[in-house]
Amino acid sequence: MYFTKPEIKNSKVKNYIYKNNRHFVELEPNPFYEDGAGGQIGDRGFIGEASVLYVSDMIEVDRSLAINSEVKITIDMERRSEIARQHTAQHIISAAIEKMYGAKTVGFHMGEEDTTIDLDKPFDIEKIEEFSNEIVFSNFDVEEIIVNPDEALKYDLRKDLSEKALKSGNIRLIKIDDFDTNACGGFHVSSTGEIGIIKITHSERIKGGLIRIWFVTGKRALKDYNLKSKMVYESARLFDASWVDLKARIQKCLDESKEKNSSLKKLSEVVAQYMAKTLKSFDVLELDESVALFLTRIRQDIPYTVKINNTNNIVVSLPEYDKEKVMNFAKSLKAKGGGSGPIYRFSVENPSQFIEALKQM
Repeated sequence: MYFTKPEIKNSKVKNYIYKNNRHFVELEPNPFYEDGAGGQIGDRGFIGEASVLYVSDMIEVDRSLAINSEVKITIDMERRSEIARQHTAQHIISAAIEKMYGAKTVGFHMGEEDTTIDLDKPFDIEKIEEFSNEIVFSNFDVEEIIVNPDEALKYDLRKDLSEKALKSGNIRLIKIDDFDTNACGGFHVSSTGEIGIIKITHSERIKGGLIRIWFVTGKRALKDYNLKSKMVYESARLFDASWVDLKARIQKCLDESKEKNSSLKKLSEVVAQYMAKTLKSFDVLELDESVALFLTRIRQDIPYTVKINNTNNIVVSLPEYDKEKVMNFAKSLKAKGGGSGPIYRFSVENPSQFIEALKQM
């Protein structure tokens, strides 16, 4: 019932539970596909006037429903179509990577914004993306084949059937032309052209030496493109440049910024060296972060206090003071931070109060 597009129909509320300010119902029959089943997200829609929020053993809805009441069922079919695009795309990507690089899919998770696949070997993302989209543009038929376990073993399956599947009744196979065949219980398109386009947006290494990729297809891919395109054009406008020149403009700004930061760092060191010569015990200074950093490196032989400009951060030099005493003092004023001595750094709620109290320590 989950693999074809059911007509809107009526059902019966078998049970209702209200728990932790949330509403849950059990339907008989239940036409909603469960979240997490087959690695994909579940159905949404309406049960009568109640919106479906999440589908599990019980269905979470946004309001109460009377037990034994007859209710009209409305399933969001556009959502199902979008899920089908993502799910069939996952089959294509996994098959493409295995064919080209021998990498096996060991994990798959579909979210509301994108989908991830975990693989056990490295591969070239650009080549996989190009190959996967060739399969999409070829508009191959996607077949649903229902067979028994013995018949299923006659197919060249990408992934071996589990013991549980072999002991079950009928098995549902998803066959993408002669490109890929795999057992699956989720939503799928009827031809690869319905997917539109596949875009791999991100990849990273994760625990266990696996490689995780994020991808989008269909309307999600269009949304991703529109968002990134808007960001690029808005960024280009900030730099008074065309998007073609944006990378060069950003690099130029970064180079200029590094050069200025280098000059400022040198000036900060010169200022700190000058101040270190005139610094007296118990002086209270208000300095820029960079000057304070150099000063506290140069002078650690006398007690003094530095308040960092435009922050609630205090840096103190307290040679010959017991560390435990300093930390207990800071704790009594609810200051956060510390140090190993003689330099300590704290973030305080009231810098003036902290500095005055420090004089009495």
